Amino acid sequence: MSLDAIKTIGETEDTVRQMREDAKCRAAQALEEAREAGEAKVAEAMRQAKAESVQVMREAEQNAAKDAVALASNTENKKAAIRARTERTMPAAVAYIVERIVNDGCPLSR
Repeated sequence: MSLDAIKTIGETEDTVRQMREDAKCRAAQALEEAREAGEAKVAEAMRQAKAESVQVMREAEQNAAKDAVALASNTENKKAAIRARTERTMPAAVAYIVERIVNDGCPLSR
């Protein structure tokens, strides 16, 4: 083998070695860029999730307030209905009690 051939083989090996180093550096750089991009996307997703959760909580609180108002109104309506029924039946109940006391006598006076 001639000296030129050995020299060419050595140069080729050096070139291949340099190409491998360059490829490793480019791969490491691409990996780092991908990691940074991934972290940025995760951070953005977290920011959006927090904003959405704040909005969902705000809507839930508004709906709860509306439901509470409706429930209070419904409760007031039920109270009014019970009060009206009680006022309607009160005279008959009082008359019955008075009649029992008058006809049977007051148990306390015995």
